[in-house]
Amino acid sequence: MTDFDSHSGSPSVSDWFPEEDRGGGARGSGSRSAQRLAEYQRLRERCPVAWTEDNGGYWTLTRYDDVRDAARRPADFASGAPFIAMPEFGSQIPISLNPPEHATYRRLLNRYFSAPAMARLEPTIRGFVVEHLEPLLEAGEGDAITAFCQPVPARALSALLNLPDSAYTELVKEIADFERMGWDPNKVGAVIAQVFGAHIARVVAERRARPLDPESDLLSGVMAAEVDGRPLSDDTVTQIGVQLIAAGHATTADSLGAALYRLATNPDIQMTLRRFPERIPSAVEEFLRIETPLPELARTATEDVELHGRTIRAGDRVALNYGAANRDPEAFEHPSACIIDRSPNDHLAFGSGVHKCLGAPLARLELRVALEEILARTAEIDLAGPGTVTTGIMLSGFTSLPLRFRTR
Repeated sequence: MTDFDSHSGSPSVSDWFPEEDRGGGARGSGSRSAQRLAEYQRLRERCPVAWTEDNGGYWTLTRYDDVRDAARRPADFASGAPFIAMPEFGSQIPISLNPPEHATYRRLLNRYFSAPAMARLEPTIRGFVVEHLEPLLEAGEGDAITAFCQPVPARALSALLNLPDSAYTELVKEIADFERMGWDPNKVGAVIAQVFGAHIARVVAERRARPLDPESDLLSGVMAAEVDGRPLSDDTVTQIGVQLIAAGHATTADSLGAALYRLATNPDIQMTLRRFPERIPSAVEEFLRIETPLPELARTATEDVELHGRTIRAGDRVALNYGAANRDPEAFEHPSACIIDRSPNDHLAFGSGVHKCLGAPLARLELRVALEEILARTAEIDLAGPGTVTTGIMLSGFTSLPLRFRTR
């Protein structure tokens, strides 16, 4: 066995600050990201199916084709506990389910993320973006994370669930309280259930007493549905709501922060997108590829699988490393370069196959609208100081990002 037959098993870290484009820099990143990128490259080249004894032992796939293929083979690589470091994460619907049960719930939920549904939601989200952007522009600078990147996704989720607009402030507070508790893998699953579950359970009780139009209200629509001839329990509806909040806020907030950092540290990209705003959707895809917000999800092998000379045994846990796959030179030419008009760009930031992210249309909408409004309302964005980055067991992102805004 060579030294490339295993890997460190440390939590996956998103590629926030590769050495070649760190610009003004950020505390808490530095060499760790460079080391992680080097680890990705080493594993892709020398040991694309790597084993670690950490967290009870698991395999990691790092090549694009392998990760995408495994994601598209739920019969062989089953969902369950979505995160390696938290095998007892708890029931999350639909992410923890497998076909055919999974398809039943996705059919219930997909219509609320359809193109027409997003078009109806866009003016509301644009209003949120402008409302939180204007104080930053008036002040000329500020912390983009606390003033913009955190509240906008919270308000978008509140709008999606037809909550009162004031509900987002409670949601932001709950998220902040949760983050202060840390990312202890032995506690985080229970904490998510307690923090978000209590909030959503109250909303579910309200909807049960006073349902809204099921065509436009997700929770009411789920309550009105039947699975196997039976209505869904309040606990199941709450689990669905908890996943929407837990999966839809931090990932989008982190992606917004990463996108703003890239704009602030790349004047050429700023200038291009100001001159050609029609390229913003393509730029969003590239930002998601190069700074994958959720770099790794877990599967469990259901039968023995041979891959690159290694045998993944039935019952083994397998990490699908989307962050490494999105930097694979076999799939992306010049993978470390941010090419805002890259085409094709079949990145895996939202996964692939039946478990491809349910909320991807909402995340794309938020990112596009945010960049459109920021670039249209400013002449220049740059760093006003060093940001701060926190690395967790699931996510990595800015906790502060001071930016300076020069208006026209």
